Amino acid sequence: MKTNSTIRKAISMGTICVFGLVLACTDHELPEIPNMPESECMLATNMTVPRAYPCEFKIEKLTFYAKDGAVLGEVTPAASEIILPRSAAKEDSNPSAVAVDQIGSLKYDVKATIRRIATPSFPVVAGYQLRYTQHTSGVLALTTPGESYQIGMSVPLTVPVGGTIEQPFELSYLYRLNNSGSGIKPVTFSGLTAFLIYNDATAEELDGRPSAIGNVAEAYVKIVTKSAE
Repeated sequence: MKTNSTIRKAISMGTICVFGLVLACTDHELPEIPNMPESECMLATNMTVPRAYPCEFKIEKLTFYAKDGAVLGEVTPAASEIILPRSAAKEDSNPSAVAVDQIGSLKYDVKATIRRIATPSFPVVAGYQLRYTQHTSGVLALTTPGESYQIGMSVPLTVPVGGTIEQPFELSYLYRLNNSGSGIKPVTFSGLTAFLIYNDATAEELDGRPSAIGNVAEAYVKIVTKSAE
């Protein structure tokens, strides 16, 4: 009887230890966060056809800043127009321009508010590319070189699904001086038409050489640039 009692106690203690180990392991496991439903994005060339891989990000807004740090305005998926005055630019490539048809480039600080909505389909190689285009086709411009451009170096964009980050960078557009009838004023000569984020590996996988830039991007927002004095 004493032997049976000892065995029962040993079994009970063993069960408690195993249960404790299970709890300890469970306590350190991080639950996997699923992709958000909106990550099943549509092709830019056909908004009824889903992309082969989920889109990783959603661009909530682009905030444009004047040279003194004041907010000039925001571009969102629902409101693409932005007025960018020449006088507010942080850089003007042709500040002495005063005659009709003279051209210059204006540069502004911008901050993108980006929300991650899915995990990567392919791990990035060099990193995420921030890109823009001035092509009149916007997100339907092609991946052919010269139709869109990378902004600076690739960036990590390390943020969990559901998380939001703010990414600063610079954007430029071209203006031309025009006689409007009420004086010589700048007008958009080659404006911004879209801002995009690429996962360099996923974009390479999706690129049919050529493809529409909106089809290979993880997120994009359209831009309509308006000039002012």
